[in-house]
Amino acid sequence: MKKYALLQIAFFMVITMVFVQCKNPKTDDTPEETQIESSTSDVPSQVEAYLDSSDVKDIDTIETNIDEPEPIVAEKETKTEKPKTTVVAKPETTTEKPESPVVAKPETTVDSPKPVEIDKPTPVIVDEPQETVVEKPAAPVNAAFTMKSVKATVQGTSSLHEWKSNITKIEGKGTFQLEDEVVTLVKDAEIKITVKGIISEKGDKMDKKTYETFNSDKYPYITYSFNNAAVKTNDSQAVKMDANGTLNMAGVSKSVPISAVGKKLPNGDLHLTVSKKLKMTDFDMKPPVMLLGTIKVGDEVTVNFDFILSKS
Repeated sequence: MKKYALLQIAFFMVITMVFVQCKNPKTDDTPEETQIESSTSDVPSQVEAYLDSSDVKDIDTIETNIDEPEPIVAEKETKTEKPKTTVVAKPETTTEKPESPVVAKPETTVDSPKPVEIDKPTPVIVDEPQETVVEKPAAPVNAAFTMKSVKATVQGTSSLHEWKSNITKIEGKGTFQLEDEVVTLVKDAEIKITVKGIISEKGDKMDKKTYETFNSDKYPYITYSFNNAAVKTNDSQAVKMDANGTLNMAGVSKSVPISAVGKKLPNGDLHLTVSKKLKMTDFDMKPPVMLLGTIKVGDEVTVNFDFILSKS
């Protein structure tokens, strides 16, 4: 029984040596044979030593000691081979990736802003308003005008009653300044009244006193002249004209402002009305006295004009 057990141990050791040689092959064939022979030659010596021992129980311990190193050797060899492949592959991938994006980015950023141009919209915006501004304002046109029709009166008071005289002989001329067929200015205007054309409703006695007061033999005309009177017309064709002219009466000249209002007629004429109060004493004139001083004419008189100015 002991011999049979010893043979099993020897056989098992040979199998183990062969298994180890298969796991670790060598390039030279001759050393493998020497290793096998040496291992087999040691078997009889071990068997003899075992036979001299009297304790059979030691066989179990030897078998366990032989069985334990087999899995330990196999695990160590597999563990050393795996990390070699992973260590070599990782650094190669990391070095190649950052090179490509670094080269591509600066090329795109430099080229993108070049095709953008700013000069194209500027000539379009500048040219349009220049043309419209030049075309809109029309050059002013001058046209002569005459007084087409007129109604004028002089009214006053006396110690006895109020009185009124009609101005029957009156002339007017001047120049219109037109913009787009609209009168914007009256220039070089003159209104001329014949003193002996003033006719009173009270009769000849009143008229003689009027002519004496104006000294008509020496100063036969009353004139009023002005220049550059602005004319304003609104959307409803209402017209207003302000003028500051010179009134010459009985040989004395005074600056007298007037304000005329009216409307623009469909044919382009201007219909204007003026009402102005004057004092005879401002022009060195003495108010008339009649019937030995029992009737005295008031110093202040009111002149009214209603006339139409038309382009001639």
